[in-house]
Amino acid sequence: MKRLIQSASSLLLVPCAVAVQAFAAPPVVTNVTALQRTNESGLVDIYYSLFDAQADTQTVFVAVSTNSGGRYDITTTNVSGDAGSGVLTGAAKHIVWDATADLPLFSSTNVRVKVTAEDGVYTDLFCIIDVSAGPAAVSYPVSFTSIAPPADNEHKTTKIALARIAGGTFTMGSPLDELGRGTDETQHTVTVSRSFYMGLFEITQAQYLNVMGANPSFNSKGAQSPTRPVEMVSWTAARGGTWPAGAPDSAAFMGRLRAKTSRLFDLPTEAQWEFACRAGTTNALNNDTNLTNEYSDGNMDELGRYFYNGGGTYVADPTNGADAAVGLYEPNNAGLYDMHGNVNEWCLDLYDAYGGNATDPHGAQSGTNTYRVVRGGSWCFDAAACRSAARRYYSQDYTQDDYGFRLCLPASP
Repeated sequence: MKRLIQSASSLLLVPCAVAVQAFAAPPVVTNVTALQRTNESGLVDIYYSLFDAQADTQTVFVAVSTNSGGRYDITTTNVSGDAGSGVLTGAAKHIVWDATADLPLFSSTNVRVKVTAEDGVYTDLFCIIDVSAGPAAVSYPVSFTSIAPPADNEHKTTKIALARIAGGTFTMGSPLDELGRGTDETQHTVTVSRSFYMGLFEITQAQYLNVMGANPSFNSKGAQSPTRPVEMVSWTAARGGTWPAGAPDSAAFMGRLRAKTSRLFDLPTEAQWEFACRAGTTNALNNDTNLTNEYSDGNMDELGRYFYNGGGTYVADPTNGADAAVGLYEPNNAGLYDMHGNVNEWCLDLYDAYGGNATDPHGAQSGTNTYRVVRGGSWCFDAAACRSAARRYYSQDYTQDDYGFRLCLPASP
């Protein structure tokens, strides 16, 4: 990425080009540059090139980070030019951003902009569940929007946000030379045939409390840290029931959420989880880097809480150690946070050896096996256990203070 400093202002813009829909034949954003105008207007000129193999019109978004790219949590609403829906592909596309309108105190030297593109015109890129009415509510409103929700406390406590993930084909598992690789990660080709929504964040203590009326968490529970992920949650408490045939238990989180939204919220399958985690990447971590150390690794440090970047301080300081509030680390290309580390995330599947190339695999189908897959690693794991391909499994009734989950929802065709 090219760093641009406008000498007449205090603005530092480090553009970043990422295609959010980084799966089958995605649009490609390149040559991003951004300069603040010198006339004290607060306007920023953003230039970029846009390519799409099908030459479709695109929906183009601009997101802003005010902490040097740690989080792109500012949604730009004051933009004109080649932004929004119906943008034609081509070189030298131009966006004018009124920075002071979106950021009244705009003068940061740590501002970065990110230009992303999606095929076509979408009004349902994000799903929002409003659980602010609490566990006594008769229903929870569900809405869809093309505007990325900010990574603010509202969407970590009283609302639950999910991003649409376009279906596609990817290589699941890890290559033989990946550092920290497990023997059960045989690479194979998997097709996720249907688009789905995946939670931007792990379900937090506040969100769980709003749905269930209780908070089972052990780490800094309740009012001390509502935006930390809920833990001490078993697969049975999160989902329960039977799967792949059968509905969730009506008393479980998914059962209650379904009853109050009339939508088929669930845990992701293992294949959906890895597909969403990778978001088009192929290396060990979803910023498309590989580990240089199985234990403490600088690439992992940027992506999520694990033992060597804060989780391990739990023994000396349980208030600040263990897991972290969701959304503090860098998101992946699909805008999902904490896919590496923080808490282990339950998947639908019964654990099984991979069965080769497949479409929408479901893991073990029958038998006495009650061991469900968990993915992502946690605050008390090393870097290798937090890789995109890393697999673990536990009894579906197992609880521990590093076990949580995130939501999944099938998308309309």
